Amino acid sequence: MRPDGAPEAILLVVSSAFIAIGCSTPVVDAADANGTLTQALVLVERSAAEGSVPQTNVSAKFMRLPAAADADLAERVVGSPFDRPAVGGCLTLGAAADEPSPSIGSLGPIELLDVGDVTVRTGEAAMPLAARAFPDVGDLVFGVFYTSRDAASELPAPARYSFESSGSGLLERFSFEADAPPAPEDVHIGEAELADEVVLEEGVSTVVRWHADEAASGDDRVYVDVVAASGAAVRCAFRDTGRGVLPGSALTAQALG
Repeated sequence: MRPDGAPEAILLVVSSAFIAIGCSTPVVDAADANGTLTQALVLVERSAAEGSVPQTNVSAKFMRLPAAADADLAERVVGSPFDRPAVGGCLTLGAAADEPSPSIGSLGPIELLDVGDVTVRTGEAAMPLAARAFPDVGDLVFGVFYTSRDAASELPAPARYSFESSGSGLLERFSFEADAPPAPEDVHIGEAELADEVVLEEGVSTVVRWHADEAASGDDRVYVDVVAASGAAVRCAFRDTGRGVLPGSALTAQALG
């Protein structure tokens, strides 16, 4: 936030219900007879600054935990959350960290599974993911997770992504597909283009407009982050209709922490 109190940066992200730019989501969710739950969390982040080549980062974690455990809390413990406000609503990012939360000891052990070789494909492009050791959280979380090898790697959008695993002794071979939405175009904040320096007036509602995707499903969402100079941020969510309103209540020093 500038000295005059005006929020000064906006990031707009489009995401779909299943897999998205800037969105994590379960792709496998199955309980077995032993009372354990296997859940996969995949986060694809595709970013592009004005005049630069887009970059794509992928993170994938395959968790095995007790079926009675709090899956949302487990997701936060392994570092995969994407905070999503309700459509038409806003939330302060990072606020949950200041609120009381259940003890992570109540989760029981969380194993991050080695599922063999994991590759993301779209058309002729392929992105092998690298397996990395997860930093142990006491005796609570252990195992491996997968990330893209190079942040400069590019996956196109819109496109259909295919995720493939060679399988391992812990989990059989699997594959699934998901549609990545297009990057937002012709974005305006009030009357200004997003590419320009945009400064918002504190406490005043602001219209955000963009070119809506004609092929968007009813589950596609547009997330707008309003970021102050301090780094504090508020995220608002809209359907991909081409228009949304940032409420004045979200553009205040109090809302931005």
